[in-house]
Amino acid sequence: MLNALYLIVIILGASGQGIVKKPYTQKTNGEGVYFYNTVLSASALLFFVITSSKPDFVWSIVPYSIAFAFAYALSSIFMVLAIAHGSLSLTSLFISYSLIVPTLFGLIFLKDPISKGFAIGLVLLVISIFLINNYNEKVKFSFKWVIFVLLSFIGNGMCTVVQKMQQIQSEGKYKNEFMIIALVIVTIVMIIFTILKECKEIKFYAKSGWHWAIICGVLNGIVNLFVMILSGRMAVSIMFPLISAGGLVVTYIVSRFLYKEKLTKVQFVGFIFGLSAVVFLSV
Repeated sequence: MLNALYLIVIILGASGQGIVKKPYTQKTNGEGVYFYNTVLSASALLFFVITSSKPDFVWSIVPYSIAFAFAYALSSIFMVLAIAHGSLSLTSLFISYSLIVPTLFGLIFLKDPISKGFAIGLVLLVISIFLINNYNEKVKFSFKWVIFVLLSFIGNGMCTVVQKMQQIQSEGKYKNEFMIIALVIVTIVMIIFTILKECKEIKFYAKSGWHWAIICGVLNGIVNLFVMILSGRMAVSIMFPLISAGGLVVTYIVSRFLYKEKLTKVQFVGFIFGLSAVVFLSV
């Protein structure tokens, strides 16, 4: 029952990040990404500082924090570059499949069991992601785009793997300390990129919705904390497909009833596949 509660919080928090990002991207026309991520990572950092009653920093967590920060920055920066050099829909599609990285890590290295329900659910989820990210534009591939997407894919997937490895090594301890060090590094990197790439437009980006970035950062902190907690209670190969499938359902509901967006027939079929995936993955 507690695991289900953690899952719900993670799914709502992850979906909420997309919801609060939309007003900002609408005003900036998709620009100001580095500024947004600077405020986001700084807010997430503050969340972990506040929720850490008595920080106990040990040297053993530093390599994991550096690895997480590197993976996070890799994912964030190269996603921006991939979108700039290719299709937004295709970029989003391939990044969505990064859930395969922690799933395979759990199956291969942590020896997570494979049930028939899990196998069916994972296949349905993969199909669902493809259908929901349905696109109609003619897309031209470039070598740069492929490299950028691949690096972002690896970074996004490795963030979770590093979190799991840190929790195993520390026997479930030092969650806040691990994230504080990592987010300090991430924030510094994002500040540098903001100064180099967006210095002239900072005032405009700030007026466009700095408060949305703060809310997103807090949600990001909540999601990361609960992911680390749940990874100690549930197989990661099951947890991340469930989070992804649940996120698809929440995103559909929000898009349909809050933003009045209608899915195409193909996307609606994808939603049904996603809903079915939740059922099978939960079995």
